[in-house]
Amino acid sequence: MTSKISYSKFIKEDIRHRGWLAVLSAVLLLLCVTVSTILFVEASFSNNTQAGPDEQFDLLRNVFPALLNGSYNLFLTVLLLLLGALCAVTGFAYLHSRERTDFYHSLPLSRKQLFFISYLSGLVIFLVPYLAACVLTILAGSGYGFLTISVLGRCGISMLGGTLAFLLVYHITILAMMLTGKVVTGILAAASLFFYGSITGALAADLPSFFLSTYCTGKERVWDHLYDFLSSLSMFTQILGVTAYHEAQDDGYIFSFSYFLRRLVRPSDTYSIPVILVVTAVFLAALLLLTLLLYQKRPSEAAENALAFPRTAPYIKVLISIPTALCIGVLAGSMYGSGTKWIILLSLLAVVLLCGLIEFIYNMDVRRLFAGKYSTLISVLGVAGILCVLQLDLFGYNTWFPEENSLESMSLDISQMYGYFTYPNTAALNAAYSPSPDFLYGKKYQQKDFAPIYTLAREGVENTRNGIDKLVSQKPSEDYVNITVRYNRKLGYSVYRRYAVSTDLALETLTALCGEESYRKQLFPIFYMDYDAVSAVRLTDIYLEPKVLDLTRSERDALLDAYKKDVLNVDIKELQYETPIGELSINIPEIPLSASLQVYNSKSNITLPGFYLYESYENSLSLLEEYGYTIRRKLDPDDVEQFKLMESYYTADASADDTFTLPETNERIVTDPDEIADFVSRISYTSSRILGNVPVSGQSAEILLKGSKDSSYYSMILQDE
Repeated sequence: MTSKISYSKFIKEDIRHRGWLAVLSAVLLLLCVTVSTILFVEASFSNNTQAGPDEQFDLLRNVFPALLNGSYNLFLTVLLLLLGALCAVTGFAYLHSRERTDFYHSLPLSRKQLFFISYLSGLVIFLVPYLAACVLTILAGSGYGFLTISVLGRCGISMLGGTLAFLLVYHITILAMMLTGKVVTGILAAASLFFYGSITGALAADLPSFFLSTYCTGKERVWDHLYDFLSSLSMFTQILGVTAYHEAQDDGYIFSFSYFLRRLVRPSDTYSIPVILVVTAVFLAALLLLTLLLYQKRPSEAAENALAFPRTAPYIKVLISIPTALCIGVLAGSMYGSGTKWIILLSLLAVVLLCGLIEFIYNMDVRRLFAGKYSTLISVLGVAGILCVLQLDLFGYNTWFPEENSLESMSLDISQMYGYFTYPNTAALNAAYSPSPDFLYGKKYQQKDFAPIYTLAREGVENTRNGIDKLVSQKPSEDYVNITVRYNRKLGYSVYRRYAVSTDLALETLTALCGEESYRKQLFPIFYMDYDAVSAVRLTDIYLEPKVLDLTRSERDALLDAYKKDVLNVDIKELQYETPIGELSINIPEIPLSASLQVYNSKSNITLPGFYLYESYENSLSLLEEYGYTIRRKLDPDDVEQFKLMESYYTADASADDTFTLPETNERIVTDPDEIADFVSRISYTSSRILGNVPVSGQSAEILLKGSKDSSYYSMILQDE
């Protein structure tokens, strides 16, 4: 048996043979960790000149740990991927050479010992310079005086996250080397293993949306949790993000690279750090055990073959070709929005080409591109079967409609409403402000008395059966709106569907729901405002000149209270059919931005628009009159310096089908006083409707008022209104 001393000598000898990689690792880690962090801190102090020392220190304490594991540094993230792959490939490349394999296996060492010699030497090549670079970075950071015990603890966890992220790539690449007999196929296999979960997860989530018009998924599905921890790319980004920012009190990592990558892969919430660490440890241990077992079973003659276990070739071919072909079809076919026919054709073409390419990699012989005819047939039938089920909706997904007595509650979300309402957290990045209502997922928004929503959903199903939903998606109409419905089953799970429904019935449903005061308070943004955060209120009328109201704190609060009374009493239909006469905008000063932006700009002024005023808002209008502010309903023609009329129309030879065409636009300067007075009388306050779809006359105006430097744009009221 090999002694501990000789065992360590073998590890040192292996590191010596890979000395170039050790030097490269040390240099690149020093540059990407230590040097880049020092430059970042220096730039932070020089760029953020408005902030005081205490504020600058707080900002750097938030960001500094993320600089140690790549979560805030794209170059370090790429380096972790690169070094993980290089350490694995260089450590186990001997398995892909028959001469070197025979030599290593002739040594008086067991395969287990050979495995861990290469494994540990590769780990040392990365870990020693990485830890050294992190320690040097922390020492350099301490010289600036912003580090605390808490930040040092977070730095330690961030370093642990960087190490685990490296190990994930390291283990996956070693597994790929064990499964293959050539370096090139080993690298391809490593990339496949790393991205395979992301591709299949993205297909499972998005492929049905191209074929099923009502397709919608909810939160907290079991599949989502499995995907988070079975997709290597998802785990990699979760490890970096959570270990870097796990103690942040807000969304401080929202602009980090790992955040964007994680949202690109799948938009889910991150998990707590104990969950991530435990699952990662189990996953890494399982990969290591599997790799070791494969090494012990791997035949020596597998070197220089495409696969180390030839019997797995057809299974690997099928598993790779089906999702990859579908992914290619979706990416290429949906690029021009030409429907599903090109997705189907390109997916079938892609699966045939992929099968041929995989067979070429297996055999390196052009004459054997279709040698595996049965696996090729299964792959083609698999792609065709999946597309057939989706295209024909063989399981009746679009037309499914539950029995009313099988439901516990329902909830409704109308997408067009978000063009009318502006909630505090949609305009500010500070998580301390109340969030906008989550009508689908929030528990308090689930309606026990769901009869109006159920009736609306029934119409949505009928519209789907009749193909109206497809017509609306191709050519939006003011007669229809898009809704999302959540069916909460008594069995304990929820089902989500998207429908196109008539605007009138959607408005009737919304009116019925707003019969409850609690629902109105959930709907209107004014009830999410923190009065203590309000610094100013602006008033805008038909002249489109926002004016800051000169009010005391008590007067301002009274005005906001009056506005609350008005929205609690207003007929919801008025918000769709009537035109506002003015608008209040609420100013919230100096909202702290996320930690990632604070380094460059620590302050921001947020103005929340969209608090519209109608003739029926008696409480708000009377208070404004009392405070000396009168809303002007019409423009005075004498105040107009220049009037430019713009008329849009479709030409006589415009396409009559669903093809998108742009209207022609004529512009002319109106100078006749009588004509100006006529047009000015038809000017309306520009605003959205609660369900969108504002009727337009085809005419708009660009008006320059006397004493103003900039023109304002107005829509024109229809002639028959």
